[in-house]
Amino acid sequence: MSQSARSMAARRRRRIDAWVLVTAAVVVAVLAFLVAALSGGERVTRLWVSATVAADGSARIVEIIDYDFGIEERRGIYRDVPGLRTDEPIEVTSPTAPDDVEVTGDSPVRLRIGDPDVTITGEHRYELSYTLGGVSRGGQLAWDAVGTGWKVPIDEVEVHVLGAVDLDADSCASGNRGTAGGCALRRTAPGHLVARVDSLAAGEGVTVYATEGRALDAAPAAPTAPSAAPDEPGIDPLVPAALAGLLALLAGGFVSRAVRRAGREHVPSAGLPTVVASSGGEARIDFEDLGGFATPSASIPRDLSPAQGGVLLTGSVAERHKVAWLVDLAVKGIVELEPDPDGARTTVTRQADGDPATARLLDQAFAGREQLRLGEYDESFAEAWTAVGAELDAWQQSSGLWDADADRRAGRVRRLGVLTGLVGLVLVGLGAWLAGGQGAVPVVLAAVGGALAGGGIAAALRAWELRVLTPLGSSTWLRVESLRRYFAECAPVAIEDALAEGTLGDYTAWALALGEAERWSKLAKSVTVPGRSGHDDQHWRYATYGPVFVTGCSSASTAPSSSSSGGGGSVGGGAGGGGGGSW
Repeated sequence: MSQSARSMAARRRRRIDAWVLVTAAVVVAVLAFLVAALSGGERVTRLWVSATVAADGSARIVEIIDYDFGIEERRGIYRDVPGLRTDEPIEVTSPTAPDDVEVTGDSPVRLRIGDPDVTITGEHRYELSYTLGGVSRGGQLAWDAVGTGWKVPIDEVEVHVLGAVDLDADSCASGNRGTAGGCALRRTAPGHLVARVDSLAAGEGVTVYATEGRALDAAPAAPTAPSAAPDEPGIDPLVPAALAGLLALLAGGFVSRAVRRAGREHVPSAGLPTVVASSGGEARIDFEDLGGFATPSASIPRDLSPAQGGVLLTGSVAERHKVAWLVDLAVKGIVELEPDPDGARTTVTRQADGDPATARLLDQAFAGREQLRLGEYDESFAEAWTAVGAELDAWQQSSGLWDADADRRAGRVRRLGVLTGLVGLVLVGLGAWLAGGQGAVPVVLAAVGGALAGGGIAAALRAWELRVLTPLGSSTWLRVESLRRYFAECAPVAIEDALAEGTLGDYTAWALALGEAERWSKLAKSVTVPGRSGHDDQHWRYATYGPVFVTGCSSASTAPSSSSSGGGGSVGGGAGGGGGGSW
């Protein structure tokens, strides 16, 4: 027996939800591990960097690197800088660590800072100053302020661009090489741009793009770097990661099961004798079992429009439901649909107004025209198409076929789940951050946070299960599902029967709404009915072109995408960059 679209969608969604929950548990565990590992491991706690651009396109770069070696014994750091000018002064200082510098290589130039005979641990500050060529070319500035070659994460980044010309902030990109966006570049004064990034993983960088404007009397004064590095927390990654991930998975599974059980459908027990009422006197049934009571039936539910029946069957408004609304108007003679022979375009002609709500939507779609063309974007039609969806949404809310109290409960559960999940993630992060050397309390925080995160994510994900039909909605849904199964299983003679009864147009609109347009179209094309009236021929044409109408309406209501112009870029698209680490 064929399954309803909603039943298949529910099963598919449950499978997806299960994978999402497993993935979320893994993410929670990884989050706990990374937070604990990165909170005190070898890293750059802050990278402050400025570039003062000269008239020849080069720039004087100043870098303040607060490098935390953690408990590792190292001799110093190194910096690889493509395009660094070795014929210009290179200055390196450190108030607490050896600052001898050795310059090697040329592509890129490597600055090795430190003393081979002295090892250091903990956090130390290094200040570098050097000249970099090719930062600005032809009035366009592109600078890899932080290269993607860093071997350690960077907790905080602050970038300053200074010049004796006005600078327009085009874009800032942060992340892996080739990534666009991810950070904001703002103009704080003429000739001064600033970007800040909260954190970068190893191998991630920052690139800024700007356009040079009018000349200024002088470049702005260089800002003052922060006087001290951020404080260092402790870590202990394995225990909080394992507990948080495991409890997130267990809590997510428990909540998922509870929500699904609470989301059984209301049914009219008198009409379904095999359904037994619960202890509260109300008959409930799992949606999968409800579909088992549907049998193929050619009876059209006359108390619903095709579009409304489609919304009832799937539980939400889809593109095909709006197309069914339009074809239903054509069947009623309010509009006429004339597909081109190749099916690429369809001409829609207005012939009547219909009821006030329909007239209002058609006024919006046609915008004073007698005809419009489907198959290419039309702004007026797109606005009306959105309004049709809104009308169907409003009907869904007011139809009485869905349990309004259950809808409200689903919303509350979803919001509570999101809030609980966020609180859980915060606790996971806090517990992992504080776990190193802090006793059992941080580990308990991470474990409780994992349980809250898993349960909250499950509640937010599975809240859709709580949205259920009323007893009237269940019985009406069964009638619509029975019609869908008729479309899915009927023989070609169904087209002949519909023509003879004068209901071919009605069936076509319903087939579109219920997701059976392709099969109905194939059946119509397999039948030859010469000598029919023009009315029958027109409805037969609607049946054969059903899928074409779906494509045409989608094209007419979807604005073409446009690419951004100028000023954009991705990580790794500028001068400088490189990377660094310890030795």
